[in-house]
Amino acid sequence: MKSQTKNPEHFWFGYDVVSASGNFPRPQRIEFWKDRDFNNLAPEVPLHYKADALLGLSLYLLHHGWNSKHLPPHGGKPDSLTQDLWKSLEPHYELFLRAQPRVSALRRDKSLSSPFAPAFEKSFTEILDDAAQKDGWNLEALQPIMDLVDDLEIKLERPLLYDFSFQVSPEMRTKLHWLHSCLFHLRTLIAIDYNAYIHDATHEAVKVDSITDYVARAEYVANDALLYWNFKKMRERLPADAATDLEQHFLTYSHNGAYLIESLPKSFLSAMNAEELEESLYLVQMDWLLGTDAGLLFRIREELYGLHEGYENIFWRDVIDQAPKATSEGLSIQCELTESVLGIKPAA
Repeated sequence: MKSQTKNPEHFWFGYDVVSASGNFPRPQRIEFWKDRDFNNLAPEVPLHYKADALLGLSLYLLHHGWNSKHLPPHGGKPDSLTQDLWKSLEPHYELFLRAQPRVSALRRDKSLSSPFAPAFEKSFTEILDDAAQKDGWNLEALQPIMDLVDDLEIKLERPLLYDFSFQVSPEMRTKLHWLHSCLFHLRTLIAIDYNAYIHDATHEAVKVDSITDYVARAEYVANDALLYWNFKKMRERLPADAATDLEQHFLTYSHNGAYLIESLPKSFLSAMNAEELEESLYLVQMDWLLGTDAGLLFRIREELYGLHEGYENIFWRDVIDQAPKATSEGLSIQCELTESVLGIKPAA
């Protein structure tokens, strides 16, 4: 990988995650370290999956007021070198790019953006600006995004789930990527800290997964979708009342599978046999989740639900009944991105 910054040694992040105490911490804000907070400290290497560095980078890109002598100056907006550095480190962005050819083929509406996108983007940007405070990031100020996304679904007259057509502007899409990166890696740090104090990782550890955290049991959805597709093919041969009742049952009890079928082009569904289609119906769920603007918004909303309701109520239900543990109300993070950490060889 080529060097992405002129002075990567200047990316020395320092911040505190301040949380409400409880069995599982609920992050409320992120406070940036002042320059004096770095005194008498040596830079630490980022964690194995670089969650601490990626949280720092995404915050640095979102918050134009994060200034420190240990970070490059902002210059009014994120520079392209810092954005390229984030892209090279963020695995979700690479997955998004890989999915684009398949997503484009599945997109029914080829228009560049939704007619509802401009107003949505304006409101979304205002919320992000409100969350950016002088010395940190107010996570609780992001909560209106949940209602904003709910209102968007009402205007679209369909859920974001398996929507391949909704698109925002490239500038907005970039901000959404940064925000998801911030929220996902924040939850990762909370999980790492929590798991460091448990007694039995087999039964008590929590995990973070880029797919199952958002779309659980995708294989079952694929099976439901295949049943619904077979029903649609034979619907005309059924009595009208029976067909209507059966369709309503699908929409009530297998709604995810039905939404998936209704979101895909008929040419795509008709081009494969049952075995091929079953596998494809699983894979297109991954493409929607990781490769569409709707999937990106869906993931952001889920992360915000976790912040608002508690991670244990959204993502970690399997350990929700564990005995309460005393937890600290703050998590201090500092790490440095250098050429050696990034695997960059100095120029000869």
